[in-house]
Amino acid sequence: MEIQERYNIEETLNTFSFCPKKPSLYLLWWFLSGIAVGVIVLLFFDHHLEESMRWAIYIVLFYLAVQSLYDSIVSSRIRYTFNGNENAVYKFSPIFGKRKIMKLHEVVIFAHSEMGNWYYALGAARSQFVKNYILSESFSSGKKSLGRQDAYERFILKKIDKLVESVQTQA
Repeated sequence: MEIQERYNIEETLNTFSFCPKKPSLYLLWWFLSGIAVGVIVLLFFDHHLEESMRWAIYIVLFYLAVQSLYDSIVSSRIRYTFNGNENAVYKFSPIFGKRKIMKLHEVVIFAHSEMGNWYYALGAARSQFVKNYILSESFSSGKKSLGRQDAYERFILKKIDKLVESVQTQA
């Protein structure tokens, strides 16, 4: 799958937009399938478990299913648009719509790590560690991940850098 399809990229002369969480959509559907299989297995072994244990497992599975559905329906469709004409970065969410999150000349992109994996994050110049937005899928140290990271840096980060530099030179 090419990176344009992977991140649902839309590009014009002075705008660049993409969906950073779209690559995880495939994995989420597998996770939901695993939850469904877990419920079916639990139904077969229903009589072997205590009622309190059974309810605890059902509650956990229900929470995981709702979280996965939210991620697949809402989070995977979040789109960031970098607009050079308006000197703005917009975040579009299916629930909250389009809103401006920062000015383009304030953009700082940095690596943020969590539990052995890391991803690129977007923040405003002086507050990037207080409020930031996930800008890429998670990367690790494997060969496939290094290939995805290289493609991400060459295509997406390079385009964002060009837009930021063009706005900074105009100001």
